[in-house]
Amino acid sequence: MNNFKKIVILFLLLFAFEQILGFVLEPITYQHYLELELKQKNVEDMQPDMVFIGNSRVITSFIPSVFSERLEEVDCAFNAGTGSQGIEGAYWYLKDILKQYDLKYVVLGLDYQNFMQEERVLKRDLVVLERIKSVPVKAGFILDVFEPSEYIYFLKSYQYRDEIWECGENIRKKLSKEYRQGIYEDGKTVYENLGFAREREVFGNRVGVYISRSWTEEEVDRERLTYLDRIIELCREEGVTLYAVSTPLTISTVCETPGYEECNQFFRQYLEERGIPYDNLNLMEDRGVLLPDETMSSMEHVGGDGADIVSNYYCDILQSRMNGEAGNIRFYDSVAGMKEHLPDLAYCDFHTEKLDEAGNRMLMAKAFHGEGVEVEYQFEKEAGGVTEVLQSYSVEETCGLPVEKMSFPMTLRVRCRVLGAETEKTFALDIEGAWE
Repeated sequence: MNNFKKIVILFLLLFAFEQILGFVLEPITYQHYLELELKQKNVEDMQPDMVFIGNSRVITSFIPSVFSERLEEVDCAFNAGTGSQGIEGAYWYLKDILKQYDLKYVVLGLDYQNFMQEERVLKRDLVVLERIKSVPVKAGFILDVFEPSEYIYFLKSYQYRDEIWECGENIRKKLSKEYRQGIYEDGKTVYENLGFAREREVFGNRVGVYISRSWTEEEVDRERLTYLDRIIELCREEGVTLYAVSTPLTISTVCETPGYEECNQFFRQYLEERGIPYDNLNLMEDRGVLLPDETMSSMEHVGGDGADIVSNYYCDILQSRMNGEAGNIRFYDSVAGMKEHLPDLAYCDFHTEKLDEAGNRMLMAKAFHGEGVEVEYQFEKEAGGVTEVLQSYSVEETCGLPVEKMSFPMTLRVRCRVLGAETEKTFALDIEGAWE
């Protein structure tokens, strides 16, 4: 008996030690703030009836309060997005959520890259595992997705061992009044409302051309597609209406990524065959005016007030779907159709290339513009607060940068506009030190 007591005491000590280390080492996550709000909703006897689930594109795109306030059938929505969430994690997390809440609607953020063959990303599944409350669901997720060699990561002391040098800051934040009250800011991102976090920064004049991973149907991981089918079946079993949506990428990504048109058609057909409404917000009408690339925070996140625009636009779409008013759904049929309605000058890019061994370089610009539209460029260099025009507005897309005009740090800039127009797009590169 004495030995048994010693074992129990040792186990309890190890457990307590692990809890303390986990508290000290684990960085602050959105989970803490979301759980505080959901507990408060429970106190107010207000149960969620809509959830948004998916990766960080979902977190930064959909403001739950907009849908709760504007949708006739929704009293309380929350955002269950997690960083880099895969389709496997989305299935198991949703399974857990449906055990907790009697939902009416589920909105699944569909990121096509989640369905392509790729290397294992352990971190994204660990984040989801931490959020799952049901022991049977958690066990099912572990057996289904994790390898036995990965079980060691369930110990936060091991998972966050590299955070040892940040433990002082973690403790300070977690003991703060703001943390206990659910107030979160990190400068660039602000947690606002029931799982939604706003990206403050936008590209502005640093927007460029961004190309994502090429789409080919041959590279689709069919096993991952089965998880989409499992989500569909889960919602049907629970009597929940499922909607699928793709959140905005930059316009340049949609237009320049090889196979994106085919990707859009593939998922539209796949979900249509299964009776699931699918909306691709990249193809929303007037995209070039409502959400130009300058307003994006990154290639795949909206910034500034972009989430308000996206949430209100999609709210109208969902209300139309709930009312059976398909005629009010405003999307272009294809990427080609969107291109036809883009502004004369939709986006531009800018990079430099080595010209010779002496160190001279060539500045090279690129713009996407409508047919029959001529575009002109002006190249500039800014250093020490002084701006020098390297080449005034002309149709030339390149400009030389002699080595004698280089000084570090400096900003290289291209201004781009429709020939003779007053409005322009600007793209800048900050060069901190000499090129290798």
